[in-house]
Amino acid sequence: MSDQPEMTPQASATGPVIEARGIVKRFGGAVAVNDVSIAVPTGQIHGLVGENGAGKSTLMRVMAGILTPDEGTVTVQGSPLEAGSTRASIDAGISLVHQELSLVPEMTVAENIVLGATPDTNGFIDFKEMKRIGSDALNEIGVNVDLDEPVVRLPMALRQFVEIARAVARKPKVLILDEPTATLTPAETDYLLDMLKRLAEQGLAIIYISHRIPEIFAICDRVTVLRDGQRVTTVDIGDTSPEHIVDAMVGRELKAELATHREEADFGDVILSARGIEGEGVNGIDLDVRAGQIVGLGGLVGAGRTEFIRAMIGADIRTAGSVMLTRNGETKHLRGYGQAIRSGIAYVPEERRSDGLALTMSVADNITLPNRGVLSNLNVLAPSKIVSFSKALAEKVGLRPPKIELLVGDFSGGNQQKVALAKWLGREPDVIILDEPTRGVDVGAKAEIHRLVRDLADNGTAVIVVSSDLPELLELSDVIHVVRDGRIVGTLPREVADETSVMTLASGGSGLIGA
Repeated sequence: MSDQPEMTPQASATGPVIEARGIVKRFGGAVAVNDVSIAVPTGQIHGLVGENGAGKSTLMRVMAGILTPDEGTVTVQGSPLEAGSTRASIDAGISLVHQELSLVPEMTVAENIVLGATPDTNGFIDFKEMKRIGSDALNEIGVNVDLDEPVVRLPMALRQFVEIARAVARKPKVLILDEPTATLTPAETDYLLDMLKRLAEQGLAIIYISHRIPEIFAICDRVTVLRDGQRVTTVDIGDTSPEHIVDAMVGRELKAELATHREEADFGDVILSARGIEGEGVNGIDLDVRAGQIVGLGGLVGAGRTEFIRAMIGADIRTAGSVMLTRNGETKHLRGYGQAIRSGIAYVPEERRSDGLALTMSVADNITLPNRGVLSNLNVLAPSKIVSFSKALAEKVGLRPPKIELLVGDFSGGNQQKVALAKWLGREPDVIILDEPTRGVDVGAKAEIHRLVRDLADNGTAVIVVSSDLPELLELSDVIHVVRDGRIVGTLPREVADETSVMTLASGGSGLIGA
């Protein structure tokens, strides 16, 4: 494989639209990006991959003018880009779509699309022009959504497309996307990838960051691999393979682990039983989960999977239905979230950064939050207990680096997810519910989380997994319940479940974006 950053002969004739050369970025004593170069010409989709913490997002934030490099330069069509200036970056034609959406939930779709560049006439907002810009941007990416709808009312997938429309509305020369499919279903992902191909054909230079290697091979012309802040290789996509890219990412051969086939006889009795659960977006769902069983909930984004589990455990309002938890021969009727947690249920939510973690607190503090009872002496927290307890859990989930004194917000996405798991594993739950457990997580961390989930089940914990990642759902689950329109529309045992059967039930024959 070639490991040079130079472009293909065809592309080099016109020169790169954007080029970063010799970029170095340090945070304190740590080097996040070390002498990395990348060049992208007109019409090319350039993949950027690497494990969490490899330096991908830092490099892109330098190229988008958010961060000032300690060394190196960024040029757009041969002109130097003003370092550390987002305005200069936007003016130069660079649009960055962050992994964590930057929309304002209370504002409308149109207002969000023009955010930062709202058109005005004589100091007053030009609403007609705002809607024209919004409509043109949505038409450009082929998505149908009401411009007057507040973003907070949109499903996560449509929010992602509104974020992309906002970037496209700026008429960029360069579009950078960081994990844009993390919240999308397979059908929505396919739509997005086709849309990006169309934009590239129209001359847009695209940098595409993803942990999903099949996506890289589906749309990218070239790919750059980062590891530990350094560029390992840059290669034409036709000259490499998924296996070589993964090996380059992790610095070792990552063998796929096949889950041991588990029979029903391997499971214990029903430990969690829900009947007739109703709530917002939930229309009468029944569910049984046995000790040691991994139950998958599949379906399209917005189908009601998350709404169901949150209503079931009392995190959101449950308007009808009952939930029973049976442990040690004793059955409890669960009526609220606090009781569910005290009774032995753990819940790791989809939005770990906003709902599952306190990013400005340390790893130890996050782990302490749900475990204060076992970490106290006479209702006073015991520092020595906190340290030993937190270190043990950090080691169990494979936190890297295993420094419990660091702020959670300073860790990569995969390590943040490990902390979100660790804090609940300290309670030794009877039931653990994982909503999108590996969203935005690299291949190495994903394998570690999957091993952890299997170990939990093998040791008798009942596990519920909500995932839009079909291979993950099929790999982990002993049984998959497919949710559509707030109902379970089909149940697939492991031995008959495949991507086609899940998607057929999930889509009900429709896969339209914004329909």
